[in-house]
Amino acid sequence: MLKHYLILQFKLLNRNIRDFGMHPLLAYVLIFGLIAGLGTLIFQRLPNYAPYIIIGICISIQMRLSQKQRSDFLQIVYGNKTKHLLRITENLIISIPFVVLLLVENQYIAAVALPIASAILAFIDLNSKSIVLPTPFSKSLYEFTVGFRKSFLFILLVYGLSVISVCVNNLNLGLFSLFVLCIICATYYSKVENEYYVWIFAESPNKYLLHKILTAIKNTFWMALPMMVLLTAFFPDSWWIVLLVTAVGMILVIIFLLAAYSTYPDEIGFLELIFIGAVFIPPFALVVIPYFYVRSINRLKNTLV
Repeated sequence: MLKHYLILQFKLLNRNIRDFGMHPLLAYVLIFGLIAGLGTLIFQRLPNYAPYIIIGICISIQMRLSQKQRSDFLQIVYGNKTKHLLRITENLIISIPFVVLLLVENQYIAAVALPIASAILAFIDLNSKSIVLPTPFSKSLYEFTVGFRKSFLFILLVYGLSVISVCVNNLNLGLFSLFVLCIICATYYSKVENEYYVWIFAESPNKYLLHKILTAIKNTFWMALPMMVLLTAFFPDSWWIVLLVTAVGMILVIIFLLAAYSTYPDEIGFLELIFIGAVFIPPFALVVIPYFYVRSINRLKNTLV
């Protein structure tokens, strides 16, 4: 039963990756490469805190599988004993690349502690309905309200990195944290709303996109403001760099938003992600932004007047 469940989950994951427009093997290589690259950077910049950060990232990912609704479903289908076995196996599989990273960096105690913590987490059900997390975006569009709640732990982690950057007098780590925060905001637009919620806007596609862009800029700014103030206060001579990184991050959020609506009502595909990556090459940025904007207008014309 365990084998069949894992094979089914693996097939579903591969299907979702293919629907996204990417070959599963390439996706796995990119994921492992991202973990290795980010982990190496963390160990280089923060050698004393790196093991805790790596464990925290892994646990944050595993917590998404510990929702009570999901656990209750597994218990109904497979029974309590098999449910725990399934959850332990899932968490251990997720921990593998992080354990390998810790072993490569000679962090043997952390490499042993992570699987143990992963196994313990399998017995904990997180009831997402027990606490309604308040957000500063309750009166805004749904992207930041929903996204903030889903990524709250990652936001805390990024803000923790910014505090550490101040403690170790490392501006680069703080700027990295600020940019990652903007990337988190950009991911809020990975899924667009139902066509009905676009249709009731009852305005032109240009006005709709402008409304979305202004909201994205405002919310990203408020999300990043405490970190900007922190970095500017402790690195006053580099205030302009903090503003520059924030501006670049906001541009990335806008590009991701436009990319999402350039395929509306479908989700962003692999080709759009390639174009998003191209914006970091200055000449391409001048082409990608208007390209996505024009495509978004044409797509929204089917729904808006």
